[in-house]
Formats: sequence, C-alpha cells, structure tokens
Amino acid sequence: MQVRRISSRMALLTGVAIAAIGTPAYAQDKPADTTEGGLVEITVTANKRSENLQQTPVAISAIPSEQLELRQLNEVKDLGSIAPNVAVNGGTTNATAAVITIRGIPTAADETQGYDSPIGVYLDGVYLARSSAASFDVADIERVEVLRGPQGTLFGRNTTGGAVNFVTKAPENELGVRVKAGLGNFGMWQVKGTLETGTIGDVMRMSITGMHKQRNGTVNNLLQPKDSLDPGGYKIDGFRIAAELDLADNIKLTNIFDWTRIKGVPPANQLSAVGNGTFRPNVTFGTAQVAQVQPANVAAYLATASVLQTQCGTPLSSVSLTRLDSMCLDQAGLSTDKIWGNLTRIEADMGGVKLRSSTALRRWRNKIEGSDLDGLGTLRGPVLTSATTLNGMPLATLEMLFGVGSPTAAFLAGSSVPNGNMSLFQANNDREQDQFSQEFELVSDTDGDFQWVIGAFYFKESGREVNPQNFAFILDTNDQGPLGVFNPTNFGGLAPLLVAGNPVRYRASVQSSTLGYTAGGDSKALYAQGTYRPGGKDGALGITLGLRYTWDHKWVKRFQNGTTAYTNPTDIALNSREVNFSAPTGNLSIDYRASEDVNLYARIARGYRSGGYNLRQSTQKDNPATLLIDETVPLLPFNEEKIWSYEVGAKMEFARRFRLNMAFFYNKYSDLQATIPIPISGGGSFGTQVVNAGAIDYIGFEVEAMAKVNDIITLDGSVGYTHKNVKQFPGTDTLGNTINIASVITPGNSPDWTASAGVNVKVPMGSADGTFRLGWSYVSEQVMFGNPMTAPFQAETAAGSRSLLDAQFRIDGISIGGVKAGLTIWGKNLTDKEYVSRGVDFGQLGFGSVIYGDPRTFGATLDLNF
Repeated sequence: MQVRRISSRMALLTGVAIAAIGTPAYAQDKPADTTEGGLVEITVTANKRSENLQQTPVAISAIPSEQLELRQLNEVKDLGSIAPNVAVNGGTTNATAAVITIRGIPTAADETQGYDSPIGVYLDGVYLARSSAASFDVADIERVEVLRGPQGTLFGRNTTGGAVNFVTKAPENELGVRVKAGLGNFGMWQVKGTLETGTIGDVMRMSITGMHKQRNGTVNNLLQPKDSLDPGGYKIDGFRIAAELDLADNIKLTNIFDWTRIKGVPPANQLSAVGNGTFRPNVTFGTAQVAQVQPANVAAYLATASVLQTQCGTPLSSVSLTRLDSMCLDQAGLSTDKIWGNLTRIEADMGGVKLRSSTALRRWRNKIEGSDLDGLGTLRGPVLTSATTLNGMPLATLEMLFGVGSPTAAFLAGSSVPNGNMSLFQANNDREQDQFSQEFELVSDTDGDFQWVIGAFYFKESGREVNPQNFAFILDTNDQGPLGVFNPTNFGGLAPLLVAGNPVRYRASVQSSTLGYTAGGDSKALYAQGTYRPGGKDGALGITLGLRYTWDHKWVKRFQNGTTAYTNPTDIALNSREVNFSAPTGNLSIDYRASEDVNLYARIARGYRSGGYNLRQSTQKDNPATLLIDETVPLLPFNEEKIWSYEVGAKMEFARRFRLNMAFFYNKYSDLQATIPIPISGGGSFGTQVVNAGAIDYIGFEVEAMAKVNDIITLDGSVGYTHKNVKQFPGTDTLGNTINIASVITPGNSPDWTASAGVNVKVPMGSADGTFRLGWSYVSEQVMFGNPMTAPFQAETAAGSRSLLDAQFRIDGISIGGVKAGLTIWGKNLTDKEYVSRGVDFGQLGFGSVIYGDPRTFGATLDLNF
C-alpha cells in the first residue's frame, strides 16, 4: 500500500495556480450580495416555495453551494458537520450506504427492503426510498437543506426524524464550460466537466456534466497487491443532463437525467472483540428473569487455529480495539453500485397560482462480490461434521458404544478430528430497487395574507435481494447444555467419558445461509397546508396548519432464508405476505415576528413511519426451555411508528452581522419498531422478530450562530443535545413472556451531543481573493446496538466521542492564460483521529467488529471557467 503523501502532480497543480495569481483576472460571476457587506440571505424551499431562512418557522439548516464547494461536502456521509443534532455513520458493505441520525432518531441499520427509513432523503424534492441508492457526486448542488423534526405534511411519511433535501443548480443562461480537476493522498484524483449551452433559441437551456473520481483504499490488505483494491478504494463515473424548456411564457419544462456507477471495495471490518467463555447470567426485571445471549468461545478456538497466509500472523493478533493499518481480507471483493434517475417537472404559472407536476423514475443495482467481515485471512482449524464427531475418542469408550472389537470403534479411535478452511463471516449480495413517483402541487403566490399549498402524491417501488452468507459457528463440544455435543441428551451416561476423552473441545460448524426475496409496495397521499397572516404577508403574526393522509401497501415474497430455497406450498405461503397501513399526519405552528430582527415560533407536528416486514425473521420459533422447534409462524408484519413533536424556537438576526437560531423540542415516539430475538435451534442463525412495543421520549435543544466580525472574519458554530428516555422496550423472559426491559436499553446510533465551530478568513492576495476556513466538528459517544441482552459486545462495537478538524484554503480570481480559475487546498481529519464509524455485534456467533472512519486526507482542486 502506498505511503500517505501528497504527489508531485498535486504540487505541480498547486504551484501553477498560485503562480497565476498576479495575472489580471476576468470578473467572477458571483451572486448579488443584497446585504451590503452583511451576512448573505439564505433562501430555502421547506414550505414548497422560496422563503428567507430566518422567516421560516421550522428548525432548518441550509448550506449554500459556495460553502459546499469550499468544505468539500458532496455526499450523504458529509452531513454530520453541517447541522446540530445530525450525525452520520458509514455503511458496512457498499460505498453509498449510511446511517443518518436526526434528533436521536436514526435510519435503519438493516439495509433489507422490508424497512422504511425515518429520515427522508430527497433529490430536488424527489423521495429516495433507499439510502444506498443516494449518490450526488455528479450533481451540481445548489444547496443542502436539513429539516429537523417531523415533516409529515409536505414531505410525507418516513420523516419522523426529519428530512434532507439536496437541491441542484438550474442550467445557466450564458454559454460556458467549467472544468474541475483534483489530486489528493491515497492516490485520489478526479475530473469533472460541465457544458452550459446557454439559452438556445430563447426557449431552452441545457447543462451537461461528466465526471470521474477514484481513490485507493485506506487500509492495507496484505493479501491484495493493488492499492486500488484495498478497503475503502473506489472508482466513480457519472454523467448528468439537465434541460429547461420554456413551453410558453408561463410554462416551464425541466428534465434532469443522472447516471452513476461506483466500483469500490467495502470498508474494512476489524474484529474488536471475541467471546472468551465468560458466562453472562440472567438479568432480573422485577420477578422475571431474562436470559442474555451467550457468545461462542471464539477466543479459545482462535488460540488453537491458524491462518493459511503466513504474513497474517496468528488469528488473535487481528483482534484489536485500536485501528489496524494492515489487515488480511481474503474475501474482500468489489461492490458495484449503478444508479440512474430521471425527473420531469412541469411548472405552470396560472396567475396567482403555480401548478407543479413532478414525475420521477429511479433505479439502483448493487452487486457485492465479496464482503469480508472478520479480517483474519483464511482461517484453518478443527471442524465438526456428523461423520467425524467421535474421531480420536478413546477406544475403550467407543467400544462401549459400538461393542468390544468393533471395527467402527477402532477406525474412529485411530482417526483424527479433521481441519478445514473457513471464514468467521463472509457475505455476498445481489440487490436492486426501482421506484416511480408522481406528485402534483398547487402553490399560491407570495402576495396576500393567505398562502397555501395543495398536493397529491403517488409512489411505487419494487426490489429484490439475494444475500448468501458463509460463517463458522464455534461450538464447545463439552457443553452439557442443549447446544453441546457430548451431553447427556445425546449420549446419556457416556457423556462424562466422552468429555474426558475429547481430543478437540472447540470445533467449528461451518454453515451457509442465503436470504432471498422480492419486495415492493405503493403509497398514496393527499395534503394541504396554509399560512394566514392577519396583518398581510408582512404581518407580525402567522398561523400555519398542515394536514396529510397517507395510504401504504406493502408486499414481500421471500423465497429463501436458510440453506435451501422454499419448495413446499406451506413454506411459500408463510413467506408470501402483504399488508396495508394508513395514518394522518400534520402540523400546527404559530410564528410571531417581534421585530425585523426577531422571529419567534411554536410548532406541534405529528409524524408517521410506515410499517413493513423484517425479512430476516425466522418462521421457526423455539421453546425457550428446550431450544427445540415447537411452533411455525408466518412472516409477521410490524405496524407503523408514530411521533408527536412539540417545539419552540427563535430566529434572530441583528444588523445583518449576527445570526442566532435556537430550538427546544420534546418528542414522544410510540409504537417503536423494536427487534427481539427468536431462539433458533442449532444456535447459528440470526432469528429476530420486529414488534411495535417501544416508546421513547426525546428532549433536546439546538443552537446555531453566525457572526460577521468584520469584512475579513466570519465565525459560525452550532451545538445540539438530545436526551433519550426509553419508556418501553420488549424483552422475553425465561418462561417466554414479553416484559418491559427499557431500563437497560440505550438507543443505538444516537449520540447525545453534536457540535461544530468554524472561522472563515478572507485573505487579500493582490488581484485575487483568498478564503481560509478552519472547521471543527464533534459527536459524542454512541452505541451501535441498544440492547445489551442480545448484544454481548455492545461496548466493544460502540463509537467513542470524536472531534475532527478540517481546513480549506480557496483562491478565486486567478487567470491562467486568460481563463478564469480557482484553487482549493483542503484537508480533512487533520489530526488523523482514529474513530469508529460503524460497528457490528454478531451476538451468539461470538465476535464483534468495527469499521473506522477515514484517516487524514488532503488534496487540491483546480477549477477552470471558460
């Protein structure tokens, strides 16, 4: 793997640009500064119309294009540094997935298509149902809007935590070409070009963009000679065509097509803990006893196993609570995402009312050729098979089973326990998702004392997934319980003799399981929202009421959840299900513009997250006492979640020099979709069921501030806090009864604190303009798995608090050979902080793994405007 250093090509790129600073420059196209040297006014579309951020009575953060470009924020994973009470954790198996948390509420960590997300992600107002299908590298982003709290009226279902809207730039009126090229460490390089056709025939404008970006991996795979195929490496190609056509003086057609292909190696999963045989006792809740998951004694097995690749060392040397720069990933393969979409929007100004129709198609394909989730290399150790269970046992003991002088006893006594090659956990995946949406909106103009929006929405999606998994379940063959081998249940009175003569106590049961399904559904909604200002459009008092009703239909057809596909009619029927949901949502807010500088508001909102299916649920339910199958259950749906949100806030801006926005909220979340375990005989599977029995109260606050100290220095910062009070969470006691275990639950992927701070300094550079920014972001500690009863490695897979320092230096006004140019030198995670971005607790399998965030990265980009 290459040494992390800036390349000579990047130094050359930087030097050429800086040398050109003294050359006369063409005038730059900049947005008009209507604030006469003060803070720039930010426009948002949270209410389906363009409004001043400071006059919008909702908790919203908006980052304009200039800051996005300067801070190199171009994907979902970058959102964690732009708004309070927003955190982002990376995916586990592909480049585009992420877990977004807003006000303590995270998107689902399980990426199967039976779940919907409580955080809505939108591209130009188009709902993206799957976070893995969200990629924005090719888009020219005008701004990003982060709305915190339920947005159930205008954005609809699945926004109980909030919504994120990426708004792209419209084609420009003038002919031009923009080219951006960049270099960085880890072999990163990129090039992006945009052709602006300008106005064609007074009626049409087009913007055509193509891009390529690639980077080597950030962890050295000792078994992979190519740096580009190390974990975290990727190649991204994409193009985008946006066109606007004036069909008439009052009718505009917009069409945007985008296509992206991402080829990359999934991030490195590093073992952070393994089971060591320590017994986890039952936990008492009142008079009930709840058993904890007992992790397999993987440590004892790894102590006697070996790794085929000698450069990998011993298996236990790869288990670490600190980041490893080098690992052995024998099963790491490419993950390929192909994403394309098309949006057709027609807007007609009908004199006081605007009619908007938005028709969108999106398609996502993902194929993972290998995901190594243990980082050990090829493990070799004793295996358990039915034919070799008694190999190596004392002859006298075996003759008690097969008879004195038995050739079978003699053969088994003379045979050794076989060894095999395996992975602790390895997976592939082949999945896809298609979606269609149609939305009609009627929006009143901004004049008058009553402004309103009426809309109708339709959404349909379908998808499929085939997810083979190969794993090793480590068995203590001397265990006298139901999961043991040489126990009285299997061998009666001979069990003590077999235990005493057992040549190999810990053996691996190598297993394969495949999850396969198709899934889909549709959603329909009607909504309306109106704002009345008794004193006219600029009146002090405003009252907003919004209502929406949603009807959802879900269906799934699971054709495999184990070693073989379903073939008999009973299994097929148990795994082919459909269900309907419906719910009202809405909001009521009152805002009062106490002065030109102060806007106060209070808001009540109701949100709704659709129900669905846990596609990893087993249809075999065991008796907790015997661990034997005693019931067959169908694939069970879980119902919708509901949230009531109460919020008060203030938005203040003084002398256009100091902006301060604050919000305080109290959210009551009910019918929480909670995952509880279903014991599966054999001990090696992930049997779970999702039920609606959870309840959490969220209480918190947010503060955002920006101050223009003078014409040179601007400061910005934010802080957010969310306290979670778990009121109800289901668990199963030793008698099979469901009880409340809320007292031990810590919501996963849900940090208490977030914070950020930044200083922007304008640096005069002769004929050029320089801008330097130093930014800091903070996220407090968080667990990934909230239930310690079923997550034995909750602590070892948690993420500690992290403080990240970034810096950028931007020079505008450069002329290179008469071509307008700009240069950005950037660095992220400048202190090379080691921090956990994601963790996986494998529970009964006996190990936990973590994925670390990117180390220090840096580079430079040069953009040219012709």
